[in-house]
Amino acid sequence: MKFLRAMLPNLTIALNISLLVIVYLDQRNPMMGFLMGTPFQMLSALCALCSIMTAVVLYGDWRKSGRNSKRMEHNQENSEKNAEFTLDI
Repeated sequence: MKFLRAMLPNLTIALNISLLVIVYLDQRNPMMGFLMGTPFQMLSALCALCSIMTAVVLYGDWRKSGRNSKRMEHNQENSEKNAEFTLDI
């Protein structure tokens, strides 16, 4: 899973750059029809899928780290309350 988390953003960036290059080449030479072929459609579908997977993985990491920090804060507050309670007795 760590490999997937490390590689997905890099793969997404590489696919997006390749899409930008193909769009630029098509603007420079429209007779070649780079945007009309099956490879472009496959590349754009792969890029979209990779982007969605990257977003899901990063959102999951964000949620997980957010929960851990909230849980740690809550535990600290409880331990401080327990410490105050024991001092009062």
